[in-house]
Amino acid sequence: MWLFLLVVIVGTVYLSSMQGITCCNSGSSFALVRAIVEKGKLEISEFIKYTKFLDYAKVKNKYYTDRPPGLAFVAVPFHFFRLNVTLVAAISGILSSVFVYLITLSIINSAVISFFTALIFAFCTLNWRYSTIFIIHPLSTLLILISVFGILNSWPVLLIGLILGISTIVEYTNFVFLFGIILFEIIYGNFVFVLTIIIGYLLGIVPLLIYNKTCFGSPFTTSYKYSAHFKWSNSPKTTFVTPMLKGIRGLLFYMKKKRGIKLPGGILIASPVLIFGIIGYIFMPLKTLILFLCLTIPLFLLISKHKTYWGGGAGDYRYISSIIPYITIPIGLTIKNLFFIWPIILILALISLLMMAMKMIALTVKLEDIKNIAQKDSKKQRIKDVLRLKNTGKISQLVLKGIFIRKVNLENKIYN
Repeated sequence: MWLFLLVVIVGTVYLSSMQGITCCNSGSSFALVRAIVEKGKLEISEFIKYTKFLDYAKVKNKYYTDRPPGLAFVAVPFHFFRLNVTLVAAISGILSSVFVYLITLSIINSAVISFFTALIFAFCTLNWRYSTIFIIHPLSTLLILISVFGILNSWPVLLIGLILGISTIVEYTNFVFLFGIILFEIIYGNFVFVLTIIIGYLLGIVPLLIYNKTCFGSPFTTSYKYSAHFKWSNSPKTTFVTPMLKGIRGLLFYMKKKRGIKLPGGILIASPVLIFGIIGYIFMPLKTLILFLCLTIPLFLLISKHKTYWGGGAGDYRYISSIIPYITIPIGLTIKNLFFIWPIILILALISLLMMAMKMIALTVKLEDIKNIAQKDSKKQRIKDVLRLKNTGKISQLVLKGIFIRKVNLENKIYN
């Protein structure tokens, strides 16, 4: 019953708040989808407009997406059958919430607590925002969750490795999860597991190797090598350059200024309820604790070195979206073992929900909408009036409009 209710709630909200192709990032992946379905090739030269001439790779006189190709590959049948490709992200986000519920349930054996933990993941983290956009993070998160669920439930190791390999086609940095899992298994002396999962992983990345060879001349050369606009991404030496302590602080507490408003970015600013996930690590069974640490710490430290650890123009923690489930799931343990603090958890969950709503409406609400709320001459004053919750009824309408009424519609209304 609780799982069914979870799917209904999350599915209804996610599907009704989809935004579609919203930026050069999602447009770059969509360009590859159209090239494959409509032209039968990997070159996106005829659809370069979707990249806004920013997110593309150039090899001689040919243009390719500079995004990992996995999301586009999965979206091909959707576009072929004339379905909204953003469904890939939305369905991935919904299923990720399901797996958070199932993994939490396997650890704490409480359907009610697992349900509320999954709701926190669904609406109090970036999983909501990016499940409404055609972007790689929800699908990436889902594939890693499936792999972890497989480990916890003794699935065939070859299959787990295969899924991890496929996940790397969706998001290149997912290779870090392979090393995290290998480290976990080595700690427990499962050397046969290590060999088998590597074989499965290598099988999983075969399509990526073929794609790289076809587009960039070598199986081991990714699209970032030829990124035309973001030259710093051409090499790891110019990509991972941020001092680690600065990056760690940013991933936790970053704030982005946009149109005179500070938008939440870092984990503990955008999703402050996750502090109880960190606390929940204290109550985890030792083996699960070690697994979760191996899953979270390597990618967190790697991205802390990234030149744009704040997720570039997004100004948030999207680069580490795939580790957020393993920070959220321990919230269930905190609730179970420290039940008396549930009111504080609820308050921070509501604050996190508000932060996510701000991130959602930032995609669609324009200055003209704010003008309609406060009739002041000063732009700064109008924004202050909104933040001070004047004209509460109109503000509520604005929030609902920003989340559920798509102003950033589908690709033909943005780019044509």
